[in-house]
Amino acid sequence: GLRLAFLEQLAERARAADALGVADTIYDMVAAGLSPGPRSFHGLVAAHALAGDAEGAMQTLRRELSSGVRPLHETFVALVRVFAKKGLSTRAMEILAAMERYKYDIRKAWLVLVEELVRNHYLEDANTVFLKGAKGGLQGTDDLYDLLIEEDCKAGDHSNALTVAYQMEAAGRMATTFHFNCLLSVQATCGIPEIAFSTYENMEYGGEDYMKPDTESYNWVIQAFTRATSHDRAPDVAELLGMMVEDYKRVQPNARTYALLVECFTKYCMVNEAIRHFRALRRIPGGTKVLYNAGNCGDPLSLYLRSLCLDGE
Repeated sequence: GLRLAFLEQLAERARAADALGVADTIYDMVAAGLSPGPRSFHGLVAAHALAGDAEGAMQTLRRELSSGVRPLHETFVALVRVFAKKGLSTRAMEILAAMERYKYDIRKAWLVLVEELVRNHYLEDANTVFLKGAKGGLQGTDDLYDLLIEEDCKAGDHSNALTVAYQMEAAGRMATTFHFNCLLSVQATCGIPEIAFSTYENMEYGGEDYMKPDTESYNWVIQAFTRATSHDRAPDVAELLGMMVEDYKRVQPNARTYALLVECFTKYCMVNEAIRHFRALRRIPGGTKVLYNAGNCGDPLSLYLRSLCLDGE
């Protein structure tokens, strides 16, 4: 009963990130003739971790080990989390190795490590740790695969995003429309629209409903063709638009679709087509703001206005 009372006080102070208060409770336990056990040390590690004091948490672990106490699984996880938040992936990996020596399952700690590295903007380290774990037989969760693929694509890292997608498929989960759209977002800006179109074809003719292209998919491929710097891509866009029309029961164009079409037909001096799609765009609230695109990509709205003036429209 006495130990339980001390542990309740210790847990309350640990949740408040009061490492000094936890240490005082442990000293009181010793004074009362109770030796601190793994839960007592875990409280002190957790308090340091919540306060962001990685070194304090590590010193507590060393003290626990020197006392001959076997640390709890959650003690190691707390250490991994605090090291990950500071981008100290190498030290976190050392904690995983220590867990293995104690015969603990490291998967949960590995998942925490990768996720915290991503969320704290250490994406390169997260990819390295993830791939090392995956090669060692560890399997990610659906949420982790989604997070890594999405963040890699946001950073323009197509290679790592594709590698994570392959690992996900090897683990038994096939890529969905969401994953393909992430890859398309990178491919649409690489200047080689054939790559994006190839991905689109894999989606369209893949046969499974969970991977079929949606409006966002079409938008990325239209953007890839529209902003390509090579030869006239208007026929390619027109062909893609025909495919989209065939899919209208499942896929509906949005403001971005019409804005990209106006941009494309303006760029290739097809004024009547640009006008036709602008009339559809203006029926959508805020459509002209989408076409303006914050002035990026040559300010498509101004290009459209200039084209109308030159054509006497």
